[in-house]
Amino acid sequence: MPELHVLDGGLRVVIESLPHTYSASVCCYVAIGSGHEQDHQSGMAHFIEHMLFKGTTLRPNPKTLIETIEGVGGMIDAYTNVESTVYSVKVAHIHLARAIDVLADMMMHPLLLASDVEKERRVIIEEISQTEDSPAELVHMLSDYALWGNQPIGRDIAGSVETVGQFRREELVAFWQTAYNRANVMISIAGNVDVATTLALVTEAFAGLPAGVASQLRPTAAPVAGPKVTVKFDESEQVHFCLGMPALAINDPDRRALLVFDAVVGGNSTSRLFQEIREERALAYMIGSYSREYADAGKWVVSASVDPAHINEAIHAVMKVLREVLHRGIDARELAQIKEQVKGGILLSLEDTMAVAMRNGSHVLRYGRIIPVDTVVHDVERLVLDDISRVTQRILRDAHLHLTLIGPVQKMDALVKELHFTNL
Repeated sequence: MPELHVLDGGLRVVIESLPHTYSASVCCYVAIGSGHEQDHQSGMAHFIEHMLFKGTTLRPNPKTLIETIEGVGGMIDAYTNVESTVYSVKVAHIHLARAIDVLADMMMHPLLLASDVEKERRVIIEEISQTEDSPAELVHMLSDYALWGNQPIGRDIAGSVETVGQFRREELVAFWQTAYNRANVMISIAGNVDVATTLALVTEAFAGLPAGVASQLRPTAAPVAGPKVTVKFDESEQVHFCLGMPALAINDPDRRALLVFDAVVGGNSTSRLFQEIREERALAYMIGSYSREYADAGKWVVSASVDPAHINEAIHAVMKVLREVLHRGIDARELAQIKEQVKGGILLSLEDTMAVAMRNGSHVLRYGRIIPVDTVVHDVERLVLDDISRVTQRILRDAHLHLTLIGPVQKMDALVKELHFTNL
């Protein structure tokens, strides 16, 4: 069982001993992401994430820093999202102290050199440009903007060429100093570790982390009303599309029902969308759906790539499936099967120490506690058809529909006419 400890100044540490493993995973969560940024700061949390890999006072260049972990067969990584920035290391359990020391060093003693800021600025602008040149990735970003508009949840987490191009070193240093403190940081460790020894290592390594004030997420404004079609013309061989809809926030009581709804409709290869679009009509190689939950908002998205000649048929078929789910629901046999899939997926996802560390860390950051896996499984088991019907009706609404496409799309009239749930 995971143990949550709160050190002086509010630094949270969660440790789960998994003695049957040979690894140890350490995740440092910082409650700072794109959702905390002002408009002119868009991309700053992500920029800081990059800068922390450029070297520290003890390990003054990226090669030395990364070799400290990779040189013993470990892995080091990081990512930024709307609500947090996460730094992670996975090593053989005998190198746990090294993993903790490296992450503490990165977070507390980065060099943040002006020369590195200029280098990394170019790298991040290239990263943004690369996304712009990848329609399969870009369509998801444009879908977010179509749904939420110009607010953090609707923008690229990396920022824009304009905002990134204007960041000054002094602003980045101030952002780091404000955000990287005991009130914002949460450390999650899982693997073949002794809890008392691990807690002592963390306490010592992070002793210099300053106290501070927890960062506040910017509230999410209401989504743009639909139905709406957004097209970015591109001379590509396929049309990439997202059908996005506002959905549920992280604490919504229907979030377990959403798991089942998503699995039924498009979450795997036995889903209705996959069977209709791929297996029956052969319109796409892959089609699927996913949900994302945030503190005060959420989204549910269907996405695929199809031949331009078949885009109208594909959207017609997708909407036909969604209307059938809305108006006719699912049956008891389908619910029982999908519940087993969802439960199995939850349990299998926790076979790895990194997965356990990330689950524990994200739960503490989002909920202030770790929800036991057995509780989640029980919540899924007790779902009934009315629960799925309720969440279906909450999501599948005309005003929620946002269709975003990238490709050689010339006419939108037929696509616009498909965006409704009024009848089958």
